[in-house]
Amino acid sequence: MKKVNILLTLMVLVMTSCESYLDVKPNKAIDTPDSIEAVEALLDNAESMNYFPTQAVVMGDEFVADDQAISSMDLLEQNFYLWLPRPFEVNDLIFDWRDLYNQIQIANVALESLEKMDQGNSKVSELKGTALFYRAFAYFNLSTLFQEGANLETDGISQKIPIRRGTSMVFRPELADRQAIRELIREDLEEAVAKLPSFTPYLSRPSRQAGYALLSRVYLDWEEFELAKNAAEQVLSLGGELLDYKDLDKNATYPIPRFSSEVIWLARVGGTSYFNSQSGFQISPELLNLYDSTDLRKELFFITRASGFINFRGSYLSGRPLFGGLSLNESYLNYAESLVRTGDLKKGEEVLNQLLENRMLEGWEPIEFTGESQALSIILEERRKELPFRGIRWSDLRRFNSDDRFEQTLKRTYEGTVYVLEPNSEKYLLPIPARELEFY
Repeated sequence: MKKVNILLTLMVLVMTSCESYLDVKPNKAIDTPDSIEAVEALLDNAESMNYFPTQAVVMGDEFVADDQAISSMDLLEQNFYLWLPRPFEVNDLIFDWRDLYNQIQIANVALESLEKMDQGNSKVSELKGTALFYRAFAYFNLSTLFQEGANLETDGISQKIPIRRGTSMVFRPELADRQAIRELIREDLEEAVAKLPSFTPYLSRPSRQAGYALLSRVYLDWEEFELAKNAAEQVLSLGGELLDYKDLDKNATYPIPRFSSEVIWLARVGGTSYFNSQSGFQISPELLNLYDSTDLRKELFFITRASGFINFRGSYLSGRPLFGGLSLNESYLNYAESLVRTGDLKKGEEVLNQLLENRMLEGWEPIEFTGESQALSIILEERRKELPFRGIRWSDLRRFNSDDRFEQTLKRTYEGTVYVLEPNSEKYLLPIPARELEFY
């Protein structure tokens, strides 16, 4: 059984797509792609490569569940929702871990195959950029779940995770700390933006703009604000147009168009049915109360059911699946925040107002910044209102908790017991799944 370790094989790739490329050619040892077309098909497997981890949404503070709803969850999902310190049983298959390492393995297969091809071919270079983007995306998402954030850094708490730069089969993978993983992400993304094309025919394929959008997200998370600012500035310079929410149909089932001008790169959050449940699960009242009467997002993002429960309908995939990709509105917020954090409050105010004028009713008064703390409070609240159910709230909570001004304590109740997630809690660091420990 050890030969099917999820870190070392492609055998267990896409459960939901039984006719995908990798189901036909499941193992590198059996059939390595030996043509540009084959590598491109490998990387075009959107079911695998355009996946964002589910638990980043489950553990965040954007929805609440009553006792009946929590009881209806699988035990593992309950453990995540209640932030239990040891959520995994020995035999639990943790899909976020498995699927992210599958992305890494596929990217590595592609990179090794491309090294054997004509390096002067522009398509080879483009595909290399694509593979590097995907590998960085996977490692960054793993790091936000399975490695310590800034809130734990000063406590000496750390965890190493497997690092793979190639496809060679070894029993014990190399383990890397947060700094080593960060360097790999940085190197991959900086090379990717130099190789990715300015335009791709499909939004499921990353472009140069997507590379910069991911860089801005990553650098903001790492609190490298000057680099985050520069990357976000590149995103905005490469085009795209903000949606004017005043033009959207609030009576549509899903008001946000699927392939809108704001989408830079498509990805989906891993599915859990209860995100769309019309009973038992609903939007956090605290989140809903942040929207005022001039804000169009409340009516467009959320819907009140006959039961009285309020559900989310504002996915940029224009349907039930949650959007986990990269978009122009996130980049505007990244830019505004990094501008303020690097001392340019006036420009940060201007950028934020450019976004908000497309979200508010006519007659809305633009925001004025009066100081750094006030400006950051406004921007961080706007992130929460603008980007719900993207999966990035979890990483935002982690980084906010390193700053006394913005740290938060979260609470949930189940069967009379109150579960608490404090800013410095080790619960922000998921343990390595128990079934994987035998390989280290």
